[in-house]
Amino acid sequence: MTRTTVSVLARPFFSLAVIKAPLPGLITAFGKLSLPIGTTACPLVFPSQPYSRRPADPPLLLWSPACAPELTAFMPQVSAGDYFVVEYACRRFGFAGISVRSTTQDADWPVNEFIVYESNELRRCVRALKDSPRWEFYTQGAPLDFENEEAYTARRVRDRVQRESLLGYAESWGAPVRNPEFWSSRRQAVTLVR
Repeated sequence: MTRTTVSVLARPFFSLAVIKAPLPGLITAFGKLSLPIGTTACPLVFPSQPYSRRPADPPLLLWSPACAPELTAFMPQVSAGDYFVVEYACRRFGFAGISVRSTTQDADWPVNEFIVYESNELRRCVRALKDSPRWEFYTQGAPLDFENEEAYTARRVRDRVQRESLLGYAESWGAPVRNPEFWSSRRQAVTLVR
């Protein structure tokens, strides 16, 4: 893996969604909403792409991965309330998609989560998180063929879903997140604006 891939996926926390639709198709779908939503170009500067929002930073980032132009990758800013993008893209517009959240184990509130959307609904969710003093493990929906269900029986809840397994799940689903070209684009990256 190159420095870009390693540093993005090694962050203390990352949140990433991937939608099975090319970026122009997703933008067209958002443009048909009754709310006036447009796009503005924004820089794609991985590995230094900021995750915590400063006043001058765009609130979210959508790009077409160079290695998979049939997909749209989406990285929201922390605490920006940008999760409506996945909700609309997958539940309202009907695009298939995944959402992955991952922290390192030493985070104050660790979480590792993989969600799959298909046919306008949540199809599968697998999550291990520390909520209050206890760890919790949660699943919803039927397991997917590529899941490591044996790991879900680990004695320690924190060991049931790890970052490496989430990355493997994303790749098995069709999002080549460990390919360095996933984090670059041949198209202009954008943010949504009203």
